[in-house]
Amino acid sequence: MSNNDFFTVAYKILSYLKYCYENGIKPDPNILNADTFNISKAQFANTLKMLSEHGYILGVKFTPTKIEGIIIGGLYNASITIEGLQYLAENSMMKKAYRIFKEVRDWLPGF
Repeated sequence: MSNNDFFTVAYKILSYLKYCYENGIKPDPNILNADTFNISKAQFANTLKMLSEHGYILGVKFTPTKIEGIIIGGLYNASITIEGLQYLAENSMMKKAYRIFKEVRDWLPGF
């Protein structure tokens, strides 16, 4: 499992949103971005879109453009859903990512 494959990035995004939920804080768009996860903006947008389309996150808005691909809005309103929490807990790839990365404060700078 590489640091920028889908399951790793999805795990980190969902873990960060779970952390925000559990601590009663709004997600920080300065943290919830492609640079934090060391991936391209396109991969970040596509990963968020997939998580949203599968019902794992809410609150993020996607605006397709001809030049930039997808513009992401509402990151400060992003939240994990019950389905997202369940996916983190039960999906075998998420469990594998957890064994590698552990808690959000262990890999996210500033926590």
